[in-house]
Parts: sequence; structure tokens; C-alpha cells
Amino acid sequence: MKKRIYTIIEVKERELLGKSLFAVKMANAGYSVVIGKKSRLFRYAKYFQTGVYYFKGMGTNNIIPMRKIKKSGHKAVGYDEEGLVMNMVAAIPGRVNKECMEMVNYFFTVGQKQSINTKKVYPNFKKKIYEIGNPRFDVLKKDIRRFYLAETKKIKKKYGNFIFLPSKFTILNNTWIKGVPKSHPKGIGRTVLEEDFDDQKKIEKKLKKFLKTVPNQHPKIKFVIKPHPVEDPNYWKNIIKRTNSKNVILADRNYSTNAYILASEFNIGSNCHTSLESFLCNKPTVNIRASKKESMVISEVIRAISSKEVLQVEQLNTLIKKWFKKNKKFSMKLTKKKREILNYNIRNVKKDSTFYIKKKIDLININYRNKYDKYSNPFFFKIFEIMNTIINRINKIKLSDSEKKYWTQKFPGLDLQELNHQVSKICSLLKLNKNKFKIKEIYPGCFCIEKSK
Repeated sequence: MKKRIYTIIEVKERELLGKSLFAVKMANAGYSVVIGKKSRLFRYAKYFQTGVYYFKGMGTNNIIPMRKIKKSGHKAVGYDEEGLVMNMVAAIPGRVNKECMEMVNYFFTVGQKQSINTKKVYPNFKKKIYEIGNPRFDVLKKDIRRFYLAETKKIKKKYGNFIFLPSKFTILNNTWIKGVPKSHPKGIGRTVLEEDFDDQKKIEKKLKKFLKTVPNQHPKIKFVIKPHPVEDPNYWKNIIKRTNSKNVILADRNYSTNAYILASEFNIGSNCHTSLESFLCNKPTVNIRASKKESMVISEVIRAISSKEVLQVEQLNTLIKKWFKKNKKFSMKLTKKKREILNYNIRNVKKDSTFYIKKKIDLININYRNKYDKYSNPFFFKIFEIMNTIINRINKIKLSDSEKKYWTQKFPGLDLQELNHQVSKICSLLKLNKNKFKIKEIYPGCFCIEKSK
């Protein structure tokens, strides 16, 4: 019997490839890995073979699910998806709940900085805290990012030379709730949201001015905007319409963000993870700063790896002129100090996060309550599908239209054919025999990946 890991997907566009890569590598090492939407992995916890749940969040919303999976006999490890930026001592108690820390065997961090600050908050749990890096960055290593080659060629053919603008208006332009929710309690968590919201409003003002004035000066260059997965695309459609510029374009959502980065001339962001992804793809990035005064949400590592930083639209326009008209490209070479900042913040710059994760998962002992997946057969699969349909219909009645849209944008669905395609491409890139891997939908929306004996 293979040791089982359950890994959760919330934002499909940004996580599916990374989770699939993790699953293939762990399966190749002898593990059984199940990936799926959060609600499905929690729903079937009592039926699953006993294993280890890999939580991607450690906030208060995870307390009840974690209690339930522990009650079902599973073990848990935790991670904070935003730990690269939200790692200041004051913010950690709100993001990494104490009870969750008590329940997990290990809490994984992005790098040394987050580990040090987490240990300051939870010195009693220091033996649980372990650096792994950010799994999202594993897909950008040289051998794996060829996954995006076909997409990149299609994007280049469609847009030609273009500058990529991935937006991060996750509060200002959230599909579900715009702005900081009034119900959010006072404290450091609310302060963080308010400062981030203020920064987003400042960047919005600069981007509107930029899009209204700069693209018309460069008619041969396209400016491709791709909203964050939780943003309302209609906001950008309206802004683009008002620019009256044919070369300002809303990105085709059928292509991934990383493929756009690879196909672009360079990336323009603002305190966004995509700047790091650009750097790891060997693509230059320009970081627009909200203001001279740094808010608590500003990431030192994003600033360190940015090829250029600007405060004003005019500075950005000057950089564009130099790049395209004078062929003055940005240098991506990091100084010794900036390289130290990068390595201090991110563990998996060289080795994959899986290398570090496996070391700790290997050490977790499982007390098997279920030695196999209960009711995992065609008859019960159909029963579970019917039950899911009923549950989904009831839930949809309770949700507003904006909330439905929000959840659909985050996770529009996943089927066996799509996952098979992902795994096949990954196996090809890693020079593994795809035929030695089996993928099975053991419960609706729950996909098990194993290597055949």
C-alpha cells in the first residue's frame, strides 16, 4: 500500500500545473497523490484511504476542515500561499492560526525570512517549521517551463511584440466583494487589507493615466492586460474602451499567465508574484511603486528582482522608448545584495520544493483507519455525482450572482481528460514513461495519481 497525500487546488489557472508536477514527482517516488477542489477533498475525507492532507492556508477558515480530517484519522501539513509577502511578525497570527499549528505535523514556509518570523510568533512550534519554497515557482525551472512552449508560440503569433500587464486588483476589482469588507474585524488583518487597498487605488490611478496617454505613442506595440483570476474582467473592458487605443488588449483567458510572460517583451507589475515569475522565466520586469513611502504589504524580494522600478508614468514611457526605439534593454543581473535577498526569501530558487517536502512527508507515520478508499466503485460514484448535483443546486440558491461568478472564475472545473493531458506533458518533459502512471477519478472531482508497480 502506497502512502497517500491529498493536495488542494483553489485557483485552477495558477495552481493546476504546479500541483500536477508535485503529484507526478511524488508518485514517481512511490507515493499515491490525490488532487482536487478543496470542497471535494474535504467532503470525502471520511472515505479516503488514511493519509496526509497538504493545506495551502492556515487561517481561521481552516480550523473546522482540519479538525474534521484529523477526526477521520488523517495527518496534516500546512502552508501559507501568501507567505512570501505576508510574512511580517505582526501579520502571522492572523494568517497562521495557533490551533492549526497545533494540529499540523509540519508548517512549510517559503524561505528563511518567513521561518524566522514564524518562530518568533510560535517559538514552541519551531521544530514543526520547515522551509520548502513556493511550489508555483517549480514550474518555471528550465526543464519544466517548456510546458508552455506551444501556448507561447500561439500568443506570439496572435499579438506580435507586446508588453504584458498582469493586474493585481484583488481588492479594488474583486468579482465578489469590491473593497475591504465591512464585516472584516479590526486588527492587523484589517490594517493589511486597508493598506493593500490604498496601494491598489494609487496604482489604479497611475495605470489609467498610462493607458490613456502612452499606448497611442507606440501604435506598433501591443499592451496586453490580464486580470487576476478573482478580478471582474468587465472593469478592464470599460477602461480599455475609454483608452480609444487599438493596441490596448484584454488577454485571451485561454492562455496561461506564464505563457504570456514568456511570449512578452517584458512584464509591468506592481508588488505582484508575476514579477518573480518573470524573473524566473528570464524575462525583465518593471515594478510600478504605489508611492515613495512603503506600506507593510510591499515585498522586499519583488523589489530586489525587478529590472527597473518607477514611480511615475513618464518614467515608464521613457523606459519603453529606450527599449523599442534605442534597443536599450534592461539588465536582469542581480547585485550580490539582491541575490542574498532572493535566497533569504525563497528556498526553491535552485531545487524544487518537492525535494524539501518529501523529506518531511517521509517522516510522518500513518495510523491507518482506512487502508483503502471506501465506496470507490462505479455504483457509488454515480450516487456521489447525484448527491453533488443536489448540493451544488442548493448552494447556488444561497449565492449571489457575483459570488457564483467569483467561485467559477477561481475553479471552472477539472476532468480526467485535462489532467491526463497535463501529466502526459509533464512526464515527457521529465523523461518519464507516462504509461507507468495511472490516473483515476476515485470520487467525483478527486483524482488519484500513482505509478504502477
